[in-house]
Amino acid sequence: MRVAFAHDWLVTWRGGEKVLAALAELYPDAPIYTLFYDEAAMPPAITRRNVIAHRGLNRVRKLRKALLPLMPRAIESFDLAAFDLVISTSSCVAHGAVKRPGAKHLCYLHSPMRYVWDQQQEYLDSLKHVPGAAAAIKALTPGLRAWDVRAAQADRVDRFVANSSFVAERARRFYGRDAGVVHPPIELDRFRPAAPCGARDGYVLAAGAFVSYKRFDLAIDACERAGQRLIVAGKGPMEGAWRKLAGKHTEFVIAPDDAAFVRLMQGAKALLFPGVEDFGMIAVEAMGCGTPVLAFDAGGARDFIVPGTTGAFFGEPTPDALAELLAAFRPEAYDAGRIRDFAEGFGLKPFQDKIRAEIATL
Repeated sequence: MRVAFAHDWLVTWRGGEKVLAALAELYPDAPIYTLFYDEAAMPPAITRRNVIAHRGLNRVRKLRKALLPLMPRAIESFDLAAFDLVISTSSCVAHGAVKRPGAKHLCYLHSPMRYVWDQQQEYLDSLKHVPGAAAAIKALTPGLRAWDVRAAQADRVDRFVANSSFVAERARRFYGRDAGVVHPPIELDRFRPAAPCGARDGYVLAAGAFVSYKRFDLAIDACERAGQRLIVAGKGPMEGAWRKLAGKHTEFVIAPDDAAFVRLMQGAKALLFPGVEDFGMIAVEAMGCGTPVLAFDAGGARDFIVPGTTGAFFGEPTPDALAELLAAFRPEAYDAGRIRDFAEGFGLKPFQDKIRAEIATL
């Protein structure tokens, strides 16, 4: 069977790219088609593959965010006629890759195109430095939505597999398509408990990309109100704005290496997960360290928070609600080994086994 992968872009090594690498292990010789490719930003799991980037768009990949109107036609331009199975991993346009008649297309859906549906404002905010870009995107949104829905129909995608129940529901709402759910694979070998929950250091952790939808601003505000030591670890464009919110209880660790990142998770008495996310791989990594997760009760978190066992929810996206949960939180009530055991269900092997079953059925 001849197989090809389609992925939106390969310019950062984040959760979606880790999922692609796990899928690609199933077909070591399959090429990867993508709109943008920065080889220097990718690990050997990607660079050793045959990666085929779009010739035109890749030359101007630094302008990627402003090129959204060109992406649908670009993904459709790839010639996939030689392949029996196309596996796309999509949060933007990759699901629009065109298979040949008689071939099959399995789409692993990270999200319907956020930029034209329910997260458009955040995208527009990121284009404020590009004159006229936001106005142009708004004007083009009806056409982009129409393309997105057409590209998601059964003549293009035979089967959707979503990364969470939350994304599966959005596929039904925006595309009118049912989707299976296979949670992303977590590299759990790196993450092990180092101490019981009740013996951890006195800090809570907020970790990941410094982007607005992560809502670390909410975590900072809540911890300052509660007098709770908070470590904010990661990097990204929101660093300056979030530093302005921070007081004496908040510290930043910028771009920790892998070993430091694991130590931060192992030492935290809880990971704070205050945003609405499609899934939340970083939260399951924390669980791999036996660390409970305190999450806003929405989005992908509902697939991995078992209240009282793996963490707890706060019901409103406000600093007061999170501060109230922090005041009531008792880390000694959680069992690090039990949390780790739960996280094992999100490992690489369960993921690949479920994907193999989806492919076999298709």
